Amino acid sequence: MAGAGADALQIADCIVQTWQTIEAALTPIIGQRSVATLYKRSFYLASRRHPWLMDVHEGMQASMDLATLKSRLLEHGSTEAAAAGGAALQMFHEVLTNLLGSSLTERLLRSVWADLLPAPAQDDSA
Repeated sequence: MAGAGADALQIADCIVQTWQTIEAALTPIIGQRSVATLYKRSFYLASRRHPWLMDVHEGMQASMDLATLKSRLLEHGSTEAAAAGGAALQMFHEVLTNLLGSSLTERLLRSVWADLLPAPAQDDSA
């Protein structure tokens, strides 16, 4: 969504929007507390490669603190923000897949991936 050459603000906005979409897709199914727990676990796991992510979920309770996430992402350059944000999203996908299986995870997150991936270009020459 953010595209090549995106600055830290565009990266942070894209990552926060992705988490908002995940939350909207999963909260009606597994509940807000469960989504927040998976979010927290994802950042814990991603903090092994990006230690500063540990601060993102510290003290978090029953909901995702996306304002803190955005703030922390903006403190880092676009490359590090994209790498760390991507790592946390990857960990979320892996944790959810381990819990629910790949088929159900893909069905639950279909709307998230649709929002992330650009629509294919239409060929008007036909």
